[in-house]
Amino acid sequence: MLSFRRATPNDLSRIVAIYNSAVPSHDITDDEMPITVDSRQEWLNHFNDRFPIWVVISDSTIIGWCSLGQFYPHQAYQFSAEISIYLASDTQGRGYGKQILNFIDQQITDNLDIKTVIAYVYENNLPSQKLFQKCGYQQCGVLPQISIIDGELRTLKIFVKHFNL
Repeated sequence: MLSFRRATPNDLSRIVAIYNSAVPSHDITDDEMPITVDSRQEWLNHFNDRFPIWVVISDSTIIGWCSLGQFYPHQAYQFSAEISIYLASDTQGRGYGKQILNFIDQQITDNLDIKTVIAYVYENNLPSQKLFQKCGYQQCGVLPQISIIDGELRTLKIFVKHFNL
């Protein structure tokens, strides 16, 4: 059984470690090299009651994190959020992603004034695409060859889910 709590600055080193475990695949993150805790201090400060970040806990251990970040810094998009989910590599494939998305859905429905959630997923990241689709997200767009990672052009797929409309 997973539990969730709001992330604190004390969690940042674990959040960064989990994120960095995804970097070598070059199919999940935009980074080619591991990031540092110091480089994420300001990033963490952008999360708040309106756009939260949580840690995912199993057996008293942080095994992942998830967030709803500001989609775009303009008043017109105040009810939209960009979702991020990261799990420690040794915990993937256990159905935790679905539990995390269900938790986020419940938070949005009960506590957050968010109407649209957007997920950006690289085209090679098939497990994440399947997860989002299984949990009610619809693919609504493709940004072909929008980034260069490890010397290769990468395509992003965009998934969206609407709430509280």
